[in-house]
Amino acid sequence: MNSLRFIPRNALWVVGTAAILSLTVAAQAAEGWVVDFKKAQAQAAKEGKSILMEFTGSDWCPPCKALQKNVLSKDVFKTEMPKSFVLLKLDSPRDKSKQTPEEIEQYKVLSAKYGIQGVPTIFLADAKGRPYYQTVGYSGDPADKYVANLKDQLGTLAKRDAAFAKAEKASGTEKAKLLAEGLSLVDDEMALKTYDNVVSQIIELDAENKAGLKAKFAGLKDSIGFKSELEATMRTGASDPKDTLAAIDKLIEDKKPSGAALQEALFYKGSIHFQTDNKAKAKEMLIEAQKLAPKSETGKRIDDILERFFKDE
Repeated sequence: MNSLRFIPRNALWVVGTAAILSLTVAAQAAEGWVVDFKKAQAQAAKEGKSILMEFTGSDWCPPCKALQKNVLSKDVFKTEMPKSFVLLKLDSPRDKSKQTPEEIEQYKVLSAKYGIQGVPTIFLADAKGRPYYQTVGYSGDPADKYVANLKDQLGTLAKRDAAFAKAEKASGTEKAKLLAEGLSLVDDEMALKTYDNVVSQIIELDAENKAGLKAKFAGLKDSIGFKSELEATMRTGASDPKDTLAAIDKLIEDKKPSGAALQEALFYKGSIHFQTDNKAKAKEMLIEAQKLAPKSETGKRIDDILERFFKDE
């Protein structure tokens, strides 16, 4: 998807408006960042580290600039994060004169692979490029708090790897359960997009659905398919917000999504209502959406939106 102008799913929800000069990719690389995904993978594998991937729009995105100013440029980040992570900068600036054609193409490929819907987006991933943590936007946290949260996610990686290691010694349905246990520590959508080999193993091992895992992951695939169609609807939406809302309603009627997939659709509807100054309807949509999957990334984002924009209503 084209996320270059897409700060978040809705720019109104993003916090941070720092007016600073962004560093060039070359300067950032000199400070310990690499800009080549394959080189980051090789370095991470060699050094036994994870990869911290930052998808950014360095010269046009206010929250990206705020994250750079308040976190990424601070000593605590530059000192602590390289101890456990290879830092990978994936930039999509408006001024591409300082980028190679390979870097520009790499951003297109990786933003599609990882389903980037807004910048800044931070992924923590293993050396194979499989993410185990994601955060979108910048909430304004100071550098020490931001760094501490990222370092804490290494615990998630350890738990995931422990489950996968147990799975290597198991077989059949028991192996499927252990693989699913490892994936349970990762966002469902992230798992389907970047752990496709593991998902395929689970479905094959539980072919008769005795553990309910085949049905679960097949359902998740349907959900991801719905979200892709929803995002396409938003990208190609009509100029009249009413027509876009009607298109979303039609998609909901045809596909009959539930859970996180329906939450995503209602989130988009709330966003459109907010943009058209119908705050009452926007709030209604967001509250309904939040109830569907309160612990999802979108559910957590809705909590923040309600607190920031609808607290006094």
